[in-house]
Amino acid sequence: MLKKFIPIILILVFACVEHKLFFQVTPDGSYQIGYKGHGDKGDLIDFDFTMPRGIKWKINSTLDETEAESYDYTAHRSFKRNETFPKTFYNGDSLYFESLLIHPIKVKHSNWLFWETYLFEGKFMGRKVKNKYPLIGELIKDTENPPDGWMKEALEYLLTETLHQSDIEWNTRPVITAELANWINTDLQAINDSTLFDEMDYYKNLGLDIIMHPASPNIYNEMDSIFKTLEDELQITLDLIDDNFEFQLILPGILEYTNTDSLAGDTLFWSFQLEDYMNEDYIMTAQSGISYPSRKKLGTIIMLILVVLFIGIKLRKR
Repeated sequence: MLKKFIPIILILVFACVEHKLFFQVTPDGSYQIGYKGHGDKGDLIDFDFTMPRGIKWKINSTLDETEAESYDYTAHRSFKRNETFPKTFYNGDSLYFESLLIHPIKVKHSNWLFWETYLFEGKFMGRKVKNKYPLIGELIKDTENPPDGWMKEALEYLLTETLHQSDIEWNTRPVITAELANWINTDLQAINDSTLFDEMDYYKNLGLDIIMHPASPNIYNEMDSIFKTLEDELQITLDLIDDNFEFQLILPGILEYTNTDSLAGDTLFWSFQLEDYMNEDYIMTAQSGISYPSRKKLGTIIMLILVVLFIGIKLRKR
């Protein structure tokens, strides 16, 4: 049985990378985006947080220059009023959407004649680490002291969740579940971290043989896809360690509410990293408004005139 899986790179070489995004909203509701990435080249071009690309972006980069300690990548683009912002900058076909870091952002402008509102809502979708592999949560909090057994826990999750999501026959599933649990509780648990670190690909394929061999060949592709999705998701989460994010935002009008970390003049700031969204969503929100008293006054006068005319017409009919 031929298996084509991308192995998890478990060598923990974390290089700090800074991602900065600047949003400036204009009074007509259109907005400008500026992105700047700075740090290790390998971490800039990997798939944990893909950088903006495409003909709509104006890009400057030092990635093609000779070897250096750090590199820079900048991208700028204009968006129309209420134009949808990408949930991810990834536009390839080698990764499934479910594996990616999803960051939906909405910039909404509403014009109600007497006032205008500007709403910014940003979200980094939580990676649900605590529910999937709690020991990786401890690793994220303290990369200098990896907890014992975190690789075994991660591999166990990948295999058991692949089994759970696969459309296996009802009479075969209990058999595979029992065989996998027995292998995990005996063979896998007996492997120390250093051995598993060196031979992860070997033990991964042992586990895959257990869950795939008894199953129908008709669902091998399905199981391949499920495992790859989960494996890429884990790899992206690990790659996000030591990636720092900073968002800056300028809104027109008077700020009405926000959950910003700090405010300097008219610029709002949010700073966060993986620990802030490894479980739950990290949410950024702000709203501002522009009021037009003269329009309100004119509108009030027009309403009074209409009311007087309406009453006059009713009286005449009587």
